[in-house]
Amino acid sequence: MIKNSISVLGSGWLGFPLAQSLSKEFSIKLSTTTYKKFDKIKDENITPFIVDINNLSGEIDKFLSSDILIINIPSKNIDGFKELIKHILNSSIQKIVFISSISVLKDETSPLLEIENLFKKTNLEITILRFAGLIGYGRNPAKFFPNGKVVKDVNAPVNMIHRDDCINIIGNVIKQGIFDETFNCVTPSHPTKKEFYTYCAKVSDLPIPTFDSLKNESNKKIVKSDLLVLKLNYKFIHEDLMKIVF
Repeated sequence: MIKNSISVLGSGWLGFPLAQSLSKEFSIKLSTTTYKKFDKIKDENITPFIVDINNLSGEIDKFLSSDILIINIPSKNIDGFKELIKHILNSSIQKIVFISSISVLKDETSPLLEIENLFKKTNLEITILRFAGLIGYGRNPAKFFPNGKVVKDVNAPVNMIHRDDCINIIGNVIKQGIFDETFNCVTPSHPTKKEFYTYCAKVSDLPIPTFDSLKNESNKKIVKSDLLVLKLNYKFIHEDLMKIVF
């Protein structure tokens, strides 16, 4: 049975709207590293806490007084996460959703992969969500290449996911109680960089990026979400990247 208290570590581009969405059904605590966000968080009927992975204070134990923890911060501070795990093991947290990245698939020495493994070694129920490149709501790939910066590997397929799907997937994991899993979370369409970035620019009236004319066949890996779709019976909200409106 899913209980009703969730702590969300990280209140940025994904964490804040995630907390907003979950607060419709759960009691939510949300961490931030600055008091400037407190009023904004409280306005959503969410309880704010100051938590900094680089310097965990006494607030962390109150923040972890929940049933489920969602970890959604970009930090790769391994020592900080080791300290965080100590606090988690002394808390009421029973289940964890850890937001990771598909970047770990191509780098076995990634600090993020090491952090994933730290959590896997605990006796907690944890589901790791490896998100692809994050897009939507201000994150338009056509903006990734300012001032004439050249796009390389133009024929390589893109692996992306919209924020709406990220939030929906996290919600599904929690509501369905799907834990002790690792999922790659990637939109099922994979246009080339040239196709997708050109589309992103045109639909947003932005300059079309400059594309490298040299052919590079080295990076054509498509990451699929087959296990996610199977286990969660998941249907993507934005399943065609070439139809996304920015």
